[in-house]
Amino acid sequence: MSTRIVIILSVLALAGLLSGLAYRAYARQTELEARALIEAEYQNDEVGVVEQEARRLLAAAAAAASAARDGDPAGCGPAFHELARTASFFAGLTAFDRNGVPVCTGPATWLNHIDPALLERGLATGGFVVGEHSVAGTISKKVLPFAEPFYDQAHHPIGVVVTMIELDRLARRLARNWRLEDSTITVADRSANILVRLPNSASWVGRRLPDGLVSVLNEPRPGTLKLSIDAGDRIEAIGYVPTAIAPRDLFVSVGFQTTSVIGEIKHSLRRSVMPVTLVLLAAGLLLVLLPLRTPE
Repeated sequence: MSTRIVIILSVLALAGLLSGLAYRAYARQTELEARALIEAEYQNDEVGVVEQEARRLLAAAAAAASAARDGDPAGCGPAFHELARTASFFAGLTAFDRNGVPVCTGPATWLNHIDPALLERGLATGGFVVGEHSVAGTISKKVLPFAEPFYDQAHHPIGVVVTMIELDRLARRLARNWRLEDSTITVADRSANILVRLPNSASWVGRRLPDGLVSVLNEPRPGTLKLSIDAGDRIEAIGYVPTAIAPRDLFVSVGFQTTSVIGEIKHSLRRSVMPVTLVLLAAGLLLVLLPLRTPE
């Protein structure tokens, strides 16, 4: 067998081995991306349920606040207390006028201040809005506020009603529906601030999403992507639901970590089969390439 044929066969064998490793890693990544997208849409539905509960609470509170401003001030307080009692998952329930002054409150009297940006956005939007996470100083809790305007008899917005959800409560609720414990669940607001991240949610709240996820924050439809980690040896296969999809203003992603193509090849090189194969191939090449010595 000529030297050229041996070299070609050796190269083809090595290329086939590397191609097999690359295909295995790629197939695994594709499978995980599909699983991640399904799980992200499932978790987004769970976040949507929480939002719907907030919408119902604020719609009822807005009606009570409007009635109070229309001449029934006595009915506002008891109505807010009853609504807060039946929606104990949420923290605080207060109506603020256009100047940010509390005009009606539930049992949690600590909610007596509204972020001016939330007030302005609630009045301008004319509907339910999601605020940005903050720390409620009185109770020292990280919270996410929701707001909805209420109106006078001429249907002019005269204030907003506000409630909040404690982010640790939201994390515990999502954890109950955490079906795949080898996955990472992330919920962020429209400014790319992390609200919930499972596991270890508390230490992640307030951090910014990785740039790769920020780039798809406002995409028009759900999708998948891969983020490189560990110097490229591993990747995170991610499925995401952007802020444009209901519930709007919240971003949900689910990720699975796996070996990258390069990482798979490196891992194989560290195992016994690959080094032995390479040694045998090298030995074959040397036997062919070294000149044969003829007896004297």
